[in-house]
Amino acid sequence: MAPENMPQGTVLALADGKATVSVDTGGCNSCGHGSACGIGKLAAQRGHPRLVLDAPAGIRVGDRVHLFLPEKGLTSMAMLGYLFPAFAMLLGAALGHGLMGSDAATALGAILGFLTALGLVSLLVRQRPGLMPPPKIIAAPRFLPIVPSSPTYTEPHHER
Repeated sequence: MAPENMPQGTVLALADGKATVSVDTGGCNSCGHGSACGIGKLAAQRGHPRLVLDAPAGIRVGDRVHLFLPEKGLTSMAMLGYLFPAFAMLLGAALGHGLMGSDAATALGAILGFLTALGLVSLLVRQRPGLMPPPKIIAAPRFLPIVPSSPTYTEPHHER
């Protein structure tokens, strides 16, 4: 993931090898909608979430940082957060319809399947914390060094 598409934040505190980071809300800027992003506007209303993460060497309070989530974490979260609850909801709807045969039973089965999946995912994540690894802090560069280059002169070449 390119740094401009990574979530950003500000280091608020450092203690015992951990950094408290206030995460910027307002969307991911990857689609080009920027400040017009509806999800970004909703996220901005909730305030800035704070994460306590392992602090890399060299960061200081007030530094701007990027947050990187390993691909393993993205895959696990997608499977557990989207696919499993959706599958459980469909299974619950099928069971409700099969047992009672009414629309109300189908809807109730879907709701119960979804809520059961959320409960199971929550329990699973608490039991196996490595299943969904936390984001990692990548320090944003403080400055870009300017290296002076010696001017070079090349004799112009003229065609005759």
